[in-house]
Formats: sequence, structure tokens, C-alpha cells
Amino acid sequence: MKTCKVNPLKLNETNFDSKYMKEKGRYVKRYFFANGLGAIVSNHDNSYGGHSGYFEVWIVSYEHGTDPNMSYKVLESHPIHKRHGAVEVFGWLDFFEVADRLQEIRNYNTGEYAYNE
Repeated sequence: MKTCKVNPLKLNETNFDSKYMKEKGRYVKRYFFANGLGAIVSNHDNSYGGHSGYFEVWIVSYEHGTDPNMSYKVLESHPIHKRHGAVEVFGWLDFFEVADRLQEIRNYNTGEYAYNE
């Protein structure tokens, strides 16, 4: 029987930004992963593609041991951006493309890992 390696990275935290939940069902959701990276997925009238129902994804980093909502910073240039030919933000993404970007960010090897137990 063939076995596969299990990825130990966890999703440390997710948060909805409630101010967007009240505006026409649009939202902003933050993901923070165990490797010190995270993502902000947004869909609202001011996001790239939001007015057409598409999403934008920002890559963020945060310092382990701090509140990620308070300490995160947006990464304007990252190897994942370069791989996809993006600058600062991935725009006009559908559900499947968002899932692919989130998985790629989660699996990126930063060399630093921390788990919330």
C-alpha cells in the first residue's frame, strides 16, 4: 500500500472582518498559518474583481507568539507572487484559485513553525 507524507502545518486562526459582513454580504477573511505566513481573502466593491463576484488574496506575515491580527504585515513581494506573475495582490480569483493560493501559502517553507495548542 502506498503511503503519503502528512503535512503537519495547521491553520492557526481565521477571522472574519465584521464590518464587511454587514455590507451587501461582502467579506474579508484572514487566515494565519503555522509557518508564519497568512492570507487575507476579500470580496467587496473595492477589491480586485469584487464587484463581479471574484476574490483577491493578499499574502501576509506575522511574528510567532504575537496576536496575528495586530502584528501582521502585507508582503508586497514574495516568491509566490513571482511564480504567478503577480505584484502585491492576486486579483480576479474564483473559489478554486483562492483554495490553490491558500494551500500554496500554507505549504511554503519559511523554516519557522509554531502551533497553537
